[in-house]
Amino acid sequence: MSTFKGKHTTVEQVIHLDFPAEDIWPQLCPVREYDWIEDWECEILHSKSGFNELGCVFHTDFPTEGGPETWFTCRFDPMERIEFIRTNAWRIAHYIIEVEPSKTGTTLKWTQHVTALNKQGNEYVKHKSEVFKATIKGLEKMLTYYLATGEMLRTNDKS
Repeated sequence: MSTFKGKHTTVEQVIHLDFPAEDIWPQLCPVREYDWIEDWECEILHSKSGFNELGCVFHTDFPTEGGPETWFTCRFDPMERIEFIRTNAWRIAHYIIEVEPSKTGTTLKWTQHVTALNKQGNEYVKHKSEVFKATIKGLEKMLTYYLATGEMLRTNDKS
């Protein structure tokens, strides 16, 4: 048995959007993310509805995230909470998005509990906090633009 010890971290980022949860919730789907995330690519492996749902399984491949990974939707409470298990060669993550309506729109709390599976994963976990916060801030900007215009925010528009 190996003596490897996987590092673990929990990262959180809260954002507020001036849109109702009813507009935001459908966009938290691997199929619909093609509409508003410019570099999004996934392969749906299992979904009865063709969209995200409890038990949905899909693949992504983002080099900065450790390469090919499998996502499993393990909780799906419409308009309230969605949870995924994400795993690849470097790490396993429990990814949670909580949706909370407010008087002026909707608050989303994004949380990841990440455990490294090897030395590369330990390096990844070391820098997860700053990368995660920047990623969620980018998603906030893209989703806000999409909800306001119905169009995807393109790279040359992100200034």
